[in-house]
Amino acid sequence: MKTFACACLGIVGLCNGASAAWGLRFEVWNGSAWTSIVHATPGDVIKFRFGAYFDADSAPVITTADGTGTAQALTRFTGSNQATSFVAGDMFQNVQRTISSGNPVLTQIAGATIGTTAVTSFGSQLFLADVPFQTYTEIYTGEVKTSTDRTLRVIEIKNKTFGSGNTAGLTFYNSASPSNKQSGAPQTGGPGRADQIASIWLIPTPGSLAPFAFAGVFAARRRRG
Repeated sequence: MKTFACACLGIVGLCNGASAAWGLRFEVWNGSAWTSIVHATPGDVIKFRFGAYFDADSAPVITTADGTGTAQALTRFTGSNQATSFVAGDMFQNVQRTISSGNPVLTQIAGATIGTTAVTSFGSQLFLADVPFQTYTEIYTGEVKTSTDRTLRVIEIKNKTFGSGNTAGLTFYNSASPSNKQSGAPQTGGPGRADQIASIWLIPTPGSLAPFAFAGVFAARRRRG
């Protein structure tokens, strides 16, 4: 597997959103660390991971049967994830849960989608043992196997559906309920949700011009947005 760390810090800065209170986080492995962006060439296999996070300094407020408190640890995610800009030959592979429990459809793959919109898509109790104080929880890992298509493009790994029916997309244990393991969704009016996506920037031929080529692609994408 070949992966290439982002060579242009200015571009990375454009791709990274500001830190927020809570949400979903997608990351890719650059060979030495988890990050939001990697450069790769056609045919590479890129490892990625998906999880949920909250900012310990402004944790979402949650009310359960035990009372109101701040988030302590993730208990549930319901929804599905996706990759954009897949072409023929691109695929997800080796997707595996890293949580303690959950429904098997968490790892269900349909083309560029992982998971389903079912209430049980990602399982109801992600912790079965003692509840830790944990501001980031990895839910699953996987790989993107890229095709040999030599088009200059960016694959983004992000959320597709959040929640199902009346079931909240994310719920957490709070500081009032670690012993009874009650959980609830972040309350409206509190810190907002902001997801962090991961990007794979595919370069037909690695070289010194790659950051400049991608700067053009990024500018074009912003104009279309």
